[in-house]
Amino acid sequence: MTISASEHTESFDVAVIGGGGAAETLVAELDGTGMSVVVFEEHRVGGECPFEACMPTKAMLHDAAVGTSWSEAVRRRRDVAEGLDDEGHATDLRAHGAVLVRERAAVAGTGEVVAGGDRYRVDHIVLATGSEPLLPPIDGLDSIGDRLWTSADAMTVAERPTRLTMLGGGVIGCELATIFSRFGTEVHLLDTVPRAFPELPDEIGTIVDDALRASGVRVHRGTEVVRVEPRGSGVRARLEDGSCLDTDRLLVATGTRPRTSGIGLPSVGIEDGSVLIVGDDGRVDADGSIWAMGDVAGRGEYTHLANHHARVVAGALAGRGDRRFDDVVVPACVFTDPPIVTMGPTPAQCGADIMWASAHLSEVARFTTDDLVDGLLMIAVHRPSGEVRAAHGIGAGFDILATALVTAIDSRVPVHRLARSMAPFPTVGEILPLIYSRASESVDID
Repeated sequence: MTISASEHTESFDVAVIGGGGAAETLVAELDGTGMSVVVFEEHRVGGECPFEACMPTKAMLHDAAVGTSWSEAVRRRRDVAEGLDDEGHATDLRAHGAVLVRERAAVAGTGEVVAGGDRYRVDHIVLATGSEPLLPPIDGLDSIGDRLWTSADAMTVAERPTRLTMLGGGVIGCELATIFSRFGTEVHLLDTVPRAFPELPDEIGTIVDDALRASGVRVHRGTEVVRVEPRGSGVRARLEDGSCLDTDRLLVATGTRPRTSGIGLPSVGIEDGSVLIVGDDGRVDADGSIWAMGDVAGRGEYTHLANHHARVVAGALAGRGDRRFDDVVVPACVFTDPPIVTMGPTPAQCGADIMWASAHLSEVARFTTDDLVDGLLMIAVHRPSGEVRAAHGIGAGFDILATALVTAIDSRVPVHRLARSMAPFPTVGEILPLIYSRASESVDID
């Protein structure tokens, strides 16, 4: 992509390409440092999370669980997403001293950005362009027009389809399948892998699929779509086994990729559309002072992770450099019912110096009082030090337990000390001292 620039030139210390959540955090962190900042955003300031991702999906999941009508849930979703109006976010950026340019921007060489016909000379360029849906190579996908949905479409439409077929059974697929099924849509979830979240312990994937089916979702694992085609006002999906599935809308949630195309990266020695090489301080392997944070950095796609990246990059730009991308464990929750919590290496990624301990939700009293679905929690403990290094599980309230697990890992408290702490009775949290006690009995601390 080439963007022509006029002779008009402005100068700033920092240019941020992309005005999502990471940009907001970076600007706030740099406020008071004396550094001048310009942010370029051609769509909405604040990114996807507040308008068509995290916030509206959680609102819809809540309303589906408590029996709210579809029309009322859509109204509340609109309120939660601020009517898709980003002016509040833009005002906050400006309040922290940033200049906001609502134009598409591109890197134009070392220390240069062009946008809206103007040229900007800067000391540092920060890429915060996010990610974009990765469509699978299915024959006919380009023939179904607006009957093809992304997750953003699903969270902005007012009309609920009678039938919805979802391709992809990961985080987005599971959450959206739960939402639409509970509101009465006939949902088919198709995925090429044999079980949910194959990187996690088998029992977690089994509980996920059981929960989806309990919500009315028709789960098809190990299934591949070979062709789609328009059929009446809907879509027909042809499967590899020769069968067909007719639906009103086809929602593709098969993954994303960092958005690195068309932002001028060849001008600083990076091939257009390639994966960035990003250091743990956020610096990109490129000509000049180029930095990356959030989804485009390729380390994960979570709002809290993007905010962490922004704090690391802000510290480096301000001359502190006291933080790293990898200096804390990255937690994630999937808001199925019950929710998944996952952080740290998986069993397949661990060596012989790691032992695993587990406990079931059915072992604590709250399981009985609330008639809960059984859940599983597993923790990884480093044998020599006794420190917790990872946690993975699924169960009611586990999204709330995530913070306690993060604290245990990041603070490096030995598991034998964690086992001595009390949890109030009767709470789901009683699973923590139970699992810590089991782990402490199995490790030798030097």
